Amino acid sequence: MGLRIEMASAVRLAGVAACLAGIASPASGQVSSIVWHGVGDPGNAPWQDDDYPNLKFNGRGAVDHRYRMSETELTVSQWVEFVQAYGPYADDPSDPRLTSDYVMGSYDGDEPVYWAKPGYENLPASMSWRYAARFCNWMHNGQVNEAWAFESGAYDTSTFTSNDGPPFLNDQDTRSPGARYWIPSMDEWMKAAYYDPNRFGEGEGGWWEQPARRNEWLISGRPEDGGETNAGTKEVWGFGSHTDAGQYPDIRSPWGLLDMSGGLREYTEEWTGDDHHNRHTKGSSFYDSSWQHGNMDWVGSELWRAYPDGYGTDGLRVAASVPGPSGLVLGIAVGILAMPSRGRR
Repeated sequence: MGLRIEMASAVRLAGVAACLAGIASPASGQVSSIVWHGVGDPGNAPWQDDDYPNLKFNGRGAVDHRYRMSETELTVSQWVEFVQAYGPYADDPSDPRLTSDYVMGSYDGDEPVYWAKPGYENLPASMSWRYAARFCNWMHNGQVNEAWAFESGAYDTSTFTSNDGPPFLNDQDTRSPGARYWIPSMDEWMKAAYYDPNRFGEGEGGWWEQPARRNEWLISGRPEDGGETNAGTKEVWGFGSHTDAGQYPDIRSPWGLLDMSGGLREYTEEWTGDDHHNRHTKGSSFYDSSWQHGNMDWVGSELWRAYPDGYGTDGLRVAASVPGPSGLVLGIAVGILAMPSRGRR
């Protein structure tokens, strides 16, 4: 995929200062501009549709708790803030599983420094599943820039080991009790995309087939041309012609989330089988062919699987707990907690 990371043996600070403008200070530990939307109606009925029994996973999507989801996938600029914090502790600061597409790097003396490639700051970021888990640990621990803050909290990274045969990976199955930020479960992702608490009228919940409060396929194309998703556009636009996150503001899930079609496929906690070799992703991406995006989970659930420690080609939409009565969320700029919109009948 042409992962972009250029690490030099040593570069004077003055030589990279211009490129580093706008990078969050490693001491700040703040992930900027994450907007959260609440997902409520705990105890909802699961997905059930005989027309698409496998694509959405019949019997799945029920969630018994309230939670939040980030409005979009993490962008390159948001991911860079994590990479800058974690890079000094990484075994290999230039590891492409960490650095994502369009993350550039160099050194200030012995310290690695990173920045988003100019013009690509708002593209969805890709990373490996294991580094996505470390991001959640960092968030859970208040974005403290110390080594311990990346290794436990939401996920115990000491379990990130492998075997020669099944189960191939020993990684912790799901987030730890009390996690404040995590990779969403299959059910949480499905509910946030398709479940509408007012699907059949006020307080009468149900499911849509598309993540836009409707059943009709989304129109693939650029927003200025009437497009509703960039999923399936690689054939038309050519490789690398991505769209910034949030460029289809009128295409929202019942809970207000953007880009649940398009962008990148998104990680979940779900293993694809008992061999513990891969995790499911959900959603469709720019890289999908046009025939794959119409019912977006054709690819996201059945055909595409993410190896947790592989080179990152998928994105992260973060799930989070609902703030307590004080309304405080540690170390992060919190956006609106959206109320679900009433869907069309």
